[in-house]
Amino acid sequence: MSPQALSNVCTIPRGGVQPKAPEAGKMATLLCIHGSGHTADSFKPQTDALPSCRALVLPGHPHGEALSSVAAYTEWLEVVCKLPESTRPVIAGNSLGGAIAMAYALSRPERVGGLILIGTGARLKVSAAILTMLVQEWPQCIDTLVDYSLAPQADAALRGRIKSWHEAVGQESTRRDYEACDKFDIMEEVAHIRVPTLIIVGGDDRMTPPKYARFLAARIPNAQLEVVEAAGHMPHAERPETVNRLINGFVGQIEAA
Repeated sequence: MSPQALSNVCTIPRGGVQPKAPEAGKMATLLCIHGSGHTADSFKPQTDALPSCRALVLPGHPHGEALSSVAAYTEWLEVVCKLPESTRPVIAGNSLGGAIAMAYALSRPERVGGLILIGTGARLKVSAAILTMLVQEWPQCIDTLVDYSLAPQADAALRGRIKSWHEAVGQESTRRDYEACDKFDIMEEVAHIRVPTLIIVGGDDRMTPPKYARFLAARIPNAQLEVVEAAGHMPHAERPETVNRLINGFVGQIEAA
């Protein structure tokens, strides 16, 4: 499915466009950033259910040219997030998207109302085996990437969707994504995040195991940690009703503060 088919998906090239500001009395704007080799479709369960949710499309996913580092994506996000001064969006990110969200919150704290970190970590070292197969075994390795992303009981339809994202995004953008993750390390800086933070991790996540989430929760002041059982690296897609409930509760707390 093309991201353009979703009215509440922001398809944004390098130059960026402005996401809509929330209507009066509506939930705060929630901007969602997908993970490596994925598309905005990974957050479809959220954009369908949450009226003020916008799923961002990283450059090169599939249109345009992928960037080569989290720092470069953070600069790109600065263009995307030029909302009115009174609007401080909650930024949600899965894996690479979570790294971008954290880096942005560290560099632009005044522009962020809160963070939702899904299946991510302060350091995202990628195994040499994955980096090698992205170069030498594409597209056969896509099935392996899908296996790593999901809990064993994930349904076949979701597996097929994730495979289609990788096929659409292609080898070069996916390789750049994983290399950007491999270079990402804010282990020493993460404690300086000072915005409300919800950390969500799948109990069966093999890419960023729950210990990554516990590290974040122990170091980000007043962070809230939620473990979603029977979910892997993509709990927002595997267990959307549970994750949407957590998101609604968290955003409600921010609005009430």
